Order: sequence, then structure tokens, then C-alpha cells
Amino acid sequence: MVQTIGNTLRRVLMSDVVGYVVIGINIDGVYNEVDKINGIKEDVIEVVNNVKRLEFMCQDGRNVFRTVINTSKKGKVLASDIYLPDGVLIFNRNHYICNLGIGIRFRCELVVACSKGYLSASEVQGRYNLCLHGCLALDVDFNPIKQVSFKIIKYEFNVYSQEEAELIIETNGSVDVVEVVFGCCLNLNKNFDSIRDLLKIS
Repeated sequence: MVQTIGNTLRRVLMSDVVGYVVIGINIDGVYNEVDKINGIKEDVIEVVNNVKRLEFMCQDGRNVFRTVINTSKKGKVLASDIYLPDGVLIFNRNHYICNLGIGIRFRCELVVACSKGYLSASEVQGRYNLCLHGCLALDVDFNPIKQVSFKIIKYEFNVYSQEEAELIIETNGSVDVVEVVFGCCLNLNKNFDSIRDLLKIS
């Protein structure tokens, strides 16, 4: 039973948790992912991959918002250089984005959205077309849970034994693990109640 519950909870944690990710990007002077950016060490694909690892949270519950990087300082561009709208937090502020040469201005618009699961770039384009406004749609994984594993711990007593499951959860830092697990347990309970009610009806 504990094994079954552990596997079920793991699947829910890896598929049903919502998170914020960058779904679209527009770099000034860049028209496709194979372009080179003048004066920037990285190519477009590297910059895009770095941007996709940004970890956002919106405190006012907005599902979509835009933000911008606009800097000409020589050297490393970090997540801390991103202009954040009121109520928006970024957790990995030291995350590296790119490296600028002397006299180069880097301006990049980002569209960030909240959802769950994986979407291909074409699915992002279809779902968020009105929000992208010329930005390149990205393939995204919204889930802030990066890895879940568990092990069964068995206790032997004189007249009975007891099993417990120990969960090991790795996140991107943007969620409270206890709240996430509690929410998933509530959702599972609702689903089990629905199944029970259907069985009663039939």
C-alpha cells in the first residue's frame, strides 16, 4: 500500500504542479535561433537555454507577464539585471545569461507564464499567441519539481510491522515543498472521493 501511494504521489508531483517559466523571447536584432549576436560571447541558442532556466514567482497571481533585460555594462549579464514588475520575484538572481563586450547594448524582452506540464513551442504559440507579440515561442516545462524519489522504511515491532515512505524532492527553489505535497495530497483525495462516488452510482 505504501509503495502504491508513494508511486502515485510521485507521478502527481512530476505532472500536476504549476510553475512560472519563460515562454517567449525577443532579442533586439535577432530574427531566429541560429543568428549570432554582435558583441556577445554566446550564440542565440545558448542565451535562450540560459533564459529558460530562470525561476520566477508572481505574488499577485498573474498568469502571464512581461519583463525586460536592457543593459550595456561590459561583462556578465545575470538574472539580477532583469527589470521585474511589481509583485514578481526571481529566485536564482545570480543565474548567468550572457557576456557582453565593450560598447554593446543587450535588450531582451521576456514573456513569462504560469501553467503546468510540458508544452512544445508550437503549443505555446497556439495557447499564448495574443501574449507573445512577436516574441519567439519556446518549448517549456512549467513544473518547478525537478526530481522526486522515495524509499520505503519498514519498522518491526513485537506483534506487527509498519511501513513509511520517505520522499526526496528536488525543486527549482520557487515553491514551498510542504505546501506542494499537501496540495497534491488534497487533489489525490478529491480524485479518490470522485471514484468512490462513481462506484456508488454504478
